[in-house]
Amino acid sequence: MSHRIGTAIFIVSLWSALLGGCASGPTKITQFWPPAPDMPRIQYLTKISDSTDVVPKKSVSLLDLKESQVETIPLVKPYGIAVHKGALYICDTVQSQVVIYDLPRQKASLLKGNKGEGKLMKPIAVAVDAEGNVYVADSARKKVVKFAADGSFAGTVGEEDMKPVGVAVDDINLYILDSGNGLVRVFDRRTSNPVRSYGNEGDERGRLFTPLAIGLDGKGGVYVTNLDGRVVHFDRDGHPLRMFGKMGAGPADYNRPRSIVFDKAGTMYIVDAASQNVRLLDENFQLLMSFGEPGTPASLNVPAGMAVSDDDLDYYQKFAAPDFVVERVLFVVSQFGTHKISAYGLGKKQGVDYDALVKERQQQIRKMEENLAKEEEKKKEKEKAPEAQPAAAAGAPAPAK
Repeated sequence: MSHRIGTAIFIVSLWSALLGGCASGPTKITQFWPPAPDMPRIQYLTKISDSTDVVPKKSVSLLDLKESQVETIPLVKPYGIAVHKGALYICDTVQSQVVIYDLPRQKASLLKGNKGEGKLMKPIAVAVDAEGNVYVADSARKKVVKFAADGSFAGTVGEEDMKPVGVAVDDINLYILDSGNGLVRVFDRRTSNPVRSYGNEGDERGRLFTPLAIGLDGKGGVYVTNLDGRVVHFDRDGHPLRMFGKMGAGPADYNRPRSIVFDKAGTMYIVDAASQNVRLLDENFQLLMSFGEPGTPASLNVPAGMAVSDDDLDYYQKFAAPDFVVERVLFVVSQFGTHKISAYGLGKKQGVDYDALVKERQQQIRKMEENLAKEEEKKKEKEKAPEAQPAAAAGAPAPAK
C-alpha cells in the first residue's frame, strides 16, 4: 500500500510538471502553472472586472462626446458562465442579469429578453446550444428560462417544484440539475417535453446528494458534482457508471465542487470553491494538475463557473509570453475581488517536446515501482527469516551442561 501511495504522489507530480500565466495585458501579472523550473502548461492571460476591460475607451472631441458615451456594464456577483462563438454569457446573481462580453470583437451587452415574461430573478447557471439559444437556470424562479439567439424571451422549461442550479445542453436534450429533489431532469431540446429523470435510485453510485453542478463530456456521459465531494458519472440514458471523490484536504478531494466542464480533448476541469482552485483530470479520474490556488498573483477568489473555448486563439495569444503557444482558453469566474473573470491559456512552450518528457517521466515511474516492489519483497523475506530459526533450534541437540 505504501508504494502505491508513493506512486500516486509521483504521478501527480509528473503531470503537475507537464501540464502554467504571463500577461502582457493591462493587469501586468506574470504567472505560470506549474511554476519554474517545471515546464509551463497553463498561463494567466488577462482579467475582466467590468465592460471597460472589454470595450476600450475612445478618444473623443467635445462635439461627439454625447454620441460616443457608452454606459459601463458591471459585474457584481457572477456565478455561472458559458461561451459561444467567442462571446461570454455570465450570470450575475445580484443584478439578476446575464451579461454578455465579447472580448475579441470588443462588445458588451445585456440579455435583452430579461423583462416581462422573461424576467430573471436569480440566474445561477447558463448554457448555449449550437444554434445560439440561451438557457438560464433561475433558482428563485424555479425554472430554466429560454432565450432565442437574438436574446428575446422564448419560454420556460421545467417542473413546478424544482430548484435548478445547473443546466447543460447537447444536440438532442436539455439537462437541468434539480438540487431541491436531487435529480437530473432531461427534456427534449426542441419541444421542451420531459424525457426522463434520474439520480435518486439504486446504491450510492447512482444517488445524488445536494448536487451542485452538471457537465457533459461530449460522448454521452453526464457528470454531476455533489456537496459531499463525490462526482457521479451517468450514461446518456441515466444509468450510473462510476463514482469518485470525497470531502477532505487531499489534492484529489473536493469540498465544494461548483463547476465541471470538459474540453474537446476529453480533459475534465473541476472548480472547487473551498480549495479555490481548478483541477484537471483525465478520463480515469487521475489528477493531472491544478491552478489558481490562493497565494499566487493570478489566484481565484471563491470561484464558481468555468467555460472552455478553442475560438479566437489569435486574439488571446497576444496576452501570452512570446514562447508560449495557447491551444485553448479557460475562463473562470470569481465571485469576489476585482478579477471577476480570469482568462488562462492552456498550451505549451515552443521548442519543448512535451511528449518526450511524458515518456521519460513514465519510465521513471516504472523504475520507481520496480524498486519499491523489490524493497517490499526484501522486507517480506526478512520477516520470514526469524520464523525459520526456532524451528532449526528445536531439532538441534540440547547443549551439554
